[in-house]
Amino acid sequence: MKYLGILTVVIFVAIFSLSFRNETSIIDHPIIEDAYYTFSVAKNIAHGNGISADGENLTNGFQPLYTFLIVPAFAITNNDYLSVRIIFIFLVLLFTASAFLFASIIRDTFSELLKIGKKELYWISFFIYLSSTLFFKNQLNGLETGLIFFLLLAFIRYYQKIDKFNYKNIIILGVLQGLLVITRIDSVFLVIIFFIFILTKKEMAFKNRLIFALLSGLIAFIISLPWWWYNYHYFNSIMPSSGRSQFGYDFKIHRIFNILSAIAQNLVPDTYTFDRVIVGWGGIFARFGLVIFIILFLKIKLPGLIKKLSDNNRMNYRFLEILYVVTLFSIVLIFWYFLFSSASHFYHRYLCSITLIGQILTVIFISYLFVNKKIFYYSLTSLLAMALVIITVTLHSGKLMNKSQFYKYQLPLVMKYVPETEFVSASQSGTLGFFRKKVLNLDGKVNNDVLKYNKRIPEYLSLKKVKWFCDWKFFAELNLGNNPEKAGWKLIHRYGDFNLYHKSSE
Repeated sequence: MKYLGILTVVIFVAIFSLSFRNETSIIDHPIIEDAYYTFSVAKNIAHGNGISADGENLTNGFQPLYTFLIVPAFAITNNDYLSVRIIFIFLVLLFTASAFLFASIIRDTFSELLKIGKKELYWISFFIYLSSTLFFKNQLNGLETGLIFFLLLAFIRYYQKIDKFNYKNIIILGVLQGLLVITRIDSVFLVIIFFIFILTKKEMAFKNRLIFALLSGLIAFIISLPWWWYNYHYFNSIMPSSGRSQFGYDFKIHRIFNILSAIAQNLVPDTYTFDRVIVGWGGIFARFGLVIFIILFLKIKLPGLIKKLSDNNRMNYRFLEILYVVTLFSIVLIFWYFLFSSASHFYHRYLCSITLIGQILTVIFISYLFVNKKIFYYSLTSLLAMALVIITVTLHSGKLMNKSQFYKYQLPLVMKYVPETEFVSASQSGTLGFFRKKVLNLDGKVNNDVLKYNKRIPEYLSLKKVKWFCDWKFFAELNLGNNPEKAGWKLIHRYGDFNLYHKSSE
């Protein structure tokens, strides 16, 4: 396994080296615009400004556990770039820890069934997880996704190792579920599904099933209760503003496309190409075709795999059980987000649990190639490693991959023309609000007040006495009217795709 060990070290060094890019690069990809909403909240908490995105108004547009975990990055320094660097290092370590958990789960489940040594299977699994372009994107994007992967894998791993159910392991499972809920609120579906699942466990007497199910759910509820209370007490809704701003039923073709694209992409995570190739409906059909091929291949080459898991040792059976739970959780998320979330461009991130299922299929497939000494094994693993190394080199060079348009265009535009003492508004205000004070968010992700003024943004801006707006033309027309100039907004300057408007005193 020396060959694979070397590839794994190369990948880790390549990823970790991204932590030492210069200031204008460290704030860029793979960290995304929405991460800066969370960063702003964490920074304001650290600086004693309360739970706020702008330093003045309370917000609940963030995921609490991850946000509070990164508060120390802002508490130890006033240098925003250094804080982002610290957060990125934390995410790299979390990514590596997730790969460790994933590899441990696969090693102890499939080693005997695949007739492969535990050490070999561990390194194959560790390598495949760490080299995946989709895991790379989602675990290092600056959001809570990396923590979700880690905690979900910890939940699976702990359940897998249970011999007999007792109060200790039920309490720990309840704690892990509670942490998942305060990492991302949609994990409440996992708590409900697991509650029902425990009730159906025939290996226990019904009384024990009921007690354990209630205990597990109660612990998860108690851990997440402060978050539920905070939302309802201050904002009259248990749903954070980040969810409310994108909540709504709307059956449109782009949602169908994006949900199918997310499912297909997440089932074969190593084919993610940063939306450069294999895109559109062709990409969806190609990926579903690849999934079907892998499943049929494994069915032919490894017949009765699921039955063998059921009949094998306790650890394998536990893995199969928890895999069913996670799969059902994933299906619920598919319907929830398809029906009720307008943020269809983030479906692939919201459905991250499917990515784990897809990566399991990938590992089994590549492990079979290794066991049978197929030449494809070496070429495929080398290709995966090369792809991720090229991505890191690209990120170091600042070429090919798009630089953050918000940092490159929106922020300088505002800094040049808008006085520091005046508020500027924007729908996309993550990066802008992180690097500049007095920014008013208009899409509602971190601003509950604006949600009361749906389609009445000019009235809201007038009420708040905000006379500056900077965003894309689409958002200018959405917020200021189809013709902002006729409504009294003067176009001051255009930079990149961003338009800066100012409204003179009425």
